Amino acid sequence: MASAIVPALPRPGAMLLMENGRGTVWDVIYPPGVPTAMHRHGADFVGVELVASRLKITTVDGEVHVSDVAHGDMYMLPKGLTHIEEGLAGYPQRNAILIELKDTPATPSPNPTSASTGFRAKAARVAVDNTRLTIWDASWLAGDVGQPFFQSRDIFLVPIDPGVLAIASDDEPPRTLPVAGGQVVFLRGGGHVRTIRSVGGAVRAAVIELK
Repeated sequence: MASAIVPALPRPGAMLLMENGRGTVWDVIYPPGVPTAMHRHGADFVGVELVASRLKITTVDGEVHVSDVAHGDMYMLPKGLTHIEEGLAGYPQRNAILIELKDTPATPSPNPTSASTGFRAKAARVAVDNTRLTIWDASWLAGDVGQPFFQSRDIFLVPIDPGVLAIASDDEPPRTLPVAGGQVVFLRGGGHVRTIRSVGGAVRAAVIELK
């Protein structure tokens, strides 16, 4: 008799980092050689990989797929995805940040300023863009001048490489944050002109701009 399909989260090896009206954030490990149960994701979700590893996926039809996981991979996968995941023995323990997205309606704030609307950084490329979000693969070098932008939407910032970020806006106290893999910063939208820059190290992060 086939085993029951269980919810993807929570589960052993998944630590809840944050929950708010836009999403639930988990830090998840996959010990090598230990398969998960067959599970189904109950929400669209974002993944950011923190460790280079190798992953075995088994689908509900019994198909097996093995693929390399790169440090810094970032993606969005759909609600209803059902599978078993297993980090392969002989490879480093996989560690990922997963953000389960909530179906919370949000209206972007109009921009009354001369700053560019939406996230900006000197080194940033679009990794994913769809009707739910834009995921930016962003990097900041220490000492570079930050690029001001009008943050009309909520943002989850997921550090990949360690360093120190200075985050400032026109209506909030400035913050200097030591960051590293396994941390997540939520930046609420709603009319801020914001600047993000590095004041310590070369910092790479996934910036998830919610629509």
